[in-house]
Amino acid sequence: MFKQQEIPINNDLVLIGGGHSHIMLIMELSKRPIEGTRITLISNEIDTPYSGMIPGFIEGMYTWRETHIDLYKLCFKLNIRFIHSEVLEISAINKEIVLKNRPKIKFDVLSINTGIQSSNKTIKGALKYCIPVKPISKLSNNFLTEIKTNNNIAFIGGGPASVELALGLQKRFKNTKSNLKITIITGKNGLLSSFPNKTRKAAKHTLQNSKINVIEKVEVIEVQKDTLILSDKTKLKIDKSILSTSAMAPKWIKKSDIILNQNNFIIVNNKFQTNYNYVFAAGDIVDFNNQNLSKSGVFAVKSGKPLAKSIRGFIQKNIPVPYKFNKNYLSIIGLSNGLAIATKYNFTFTSKFSFLLKKLIDQKFVKKFNDLNPDSNYIFRNLFKVFEVIFKKNKKNIPSYQMQCRGCAAKVDFNSLKTTLPKEIITTSEDAININNYPNLYQSVDMISSIISDPYLLGKIAANHAISDIIAVNSKLISALMILQLPFSNSEINSRDLEQVTSGAREVFKLANCSISGGHTMIGKDKDPVIGFSVIGEKKSVSNKTPRKLKVNDILILTEKIGSGIIFAGINNDIIDSYYQIEALNQMSQGNINFSKISDKLKILSMTDITGFGLANHLLNLIKRDVGKTGLTIYPDKIPIFKGVRDALSKNVRSSLFEKNFNTVHKELVYDRKTKLIDEILYDPQTVGGLAFIIPQEEKVKQFKILKENKINFTEIGFVNNLDNKIRIT
Repeated sequence: MFKQQEIPINNDLVLIGGGHSHIMLIMELSKRPIEGTRITLISNEIDTPYSGMIPGFIEGMYTWRETHIDLYKLCFKLNIRFIHSEVLEISAINKEIVLKNRPKIKFDVLSINTGIQSSNKTIKGALKYCIPVKPISKLSNNFLTEIKTNNNIAFIGGGPASVELALGLQKRFKNTKSNLKITIITGKNGLLSSFPNKTRKAAKHTLQNSKINVIEKVEVIEVQKDTLILSDKTKLKIDKSILSTSAMAPKWIKKSDIILNQNNFIIVNNKFQTNYNYVFAAGDIVDFNNQNLSKSGVFAVKSGKPLAKSIRGFIQKNIPVPYKFNKNYLSIIGLSNGLAIATKYNFTFTSKFSFLLKKLIDQKFVKKFNDLNPDSNYIFRNLFKVFEVIFKKNKKNIPSYQMQCRGCAAKVDFNSLKTTLPKEIITTSEDAININNYPNLYQSVDMISSIISDPYLLGKIAANHAISDIIAVNSKLISALMILQLPFSNSEINSRDLEQVTSGAREVFKLANCSISGGHTMIGKDKDPVIGFSVIGEKKSVSNKTPRKLKVNDILILTEKIGSGIIFAGINNDIIDSYYQIEALNQMSQGNINFSKISDKLKILSMTDITGFGLANHLLNLIKRDVGKTGLTIYPDKIPIFKGVRDALSKNVRSSLFEKNFNTVHKELVYDRKTKLIDEILYDPQTVGGLAFIIPQEEKVKQFKILKENKINFTEIGFVNNLDNKIRIT
């Protein structure tokens, strides 16, 4: 009897923005997934800040990580596709989203929960000279950097954000900036105009005690580089101004066919639906049921659950349940002095209890998303193995983790291949195979699983990964066939995925002056595509037709950085932050094509690309090609690595192929010193790693000049020695 098949993907639910409503939404939907529905989150930020804690971050009470929710990890844990990109336009009628520098994304159901901006419409020069409080993600990333050298700071706007941020700033720098001067210009409505009089008085009293100047009932007319011009015709000298005025919608939303109100906020009914019943919206970006609600994080958070119910009801063809907000919510304003003002209805309490309550609520909210299914024993489970790795020379027990890594780290290990495949296949060879009877033609095939869930980016990475083998044999790409496995889906979803994957791949092959001639597709049970390419290259005619043999002291060069296996193992095991992937993904997306365009100008004696078997195995293969029986001396401390690698290594992060790479090569390594933690980088599997090659020692100056002139990232990491097929670590 055949095994019953899973339900195919029939609906694409796409979420634009990682705001408070959407993170609540995906938590709700993950508890009881909608059968046949795939969820995709599109965000221009990998980390989303929790707005209520940003003043505490500015003050120094919280770290950056404690105030931000890691969207990538949240999506990874909840089986949600994550696309890191910027939205430019929406066509609701065509059910498509226009993204920056990549193909459109199609959807069946859409939800929008993006940030808003501080309004700069009425203040001349505000756009050019002010730091806007909104979007809050930009503020949290840039605020302290931009003002650390400034002493005279002005906040434009009299709302809670100005009060909390001004007090937080004053506290952070009170002991280091004796001449710090902070001013709040409230605007015509005064300080905290929407709050009870008792709340306003308490806030103003605290500001005065903190020596923060408050200019009430006065507006800013113009912002200049070092001056504010006020409505009472006075001028105020400043170093930097912070814009904390009323909100305005982002410009791109106006390019959609969704109905907006006069302030360009999305009009939704009490079921969070727009004029298209399959397009939903929530949070600060909406005008909910013509209620003109304030732009508050409270409303955004409270929208998550009812938004999830409405979307679930729509997809399952049930009647969505209408929702009504309670406008009388508890508001707590932190005062940066161990106290906070709690306001509900017309009651106001300033107390330490209010401060502790706010702190508890805020920390609990962020922790709920960042510590999803935490494994607090992760370090302790591997503590014994850490000591073995760091302190033992004879490292026979290297830690490996149960989670199988993806990308090129998912390949079958070399020892398994060696014990199974014919000897002529697994013996030391170049990275691509010379085609019989065609001495100038080389062929290779590569296939990778989805190291990330973005199909477009995966297409680019897979293409670069395959092309690198042809580049490593100093050949020009002339032919490519694609092998593609798509998730079990209906025809429309298959078409969408195929478009995303092939668009990314085509962009890369176009840079290599080659097209995808055809290929083979199939359906599998992986939730993301699996993609590979069979490629053929033609050997370049180089001026150095009879290169000399390797000699002692010839130079070993490595292009780009390594450590991608460790980076993704660390992120996916919830050990390091997701933003470390940005640098690695940029390198994987760019690949080695730029190097291939100048490789024939170099005098390369031997070359290999660094992939799943790790740097040490690839270097050993490189040196075994030399009939002169030479070896290599390398300096692990000089090897260029991605940001986050050292942090991950110190926390005992290793990819799943690490141990097998180590076991294959460690007997061929000779140490001149005690082992170091950084040595573990030698066994880390790479996806679209750089190229390692050897150049004549006497050509070093000339070769380095060519590399620098062509803006190739490269590092001298060692040299040829007289050891017989051994690698010396020094």
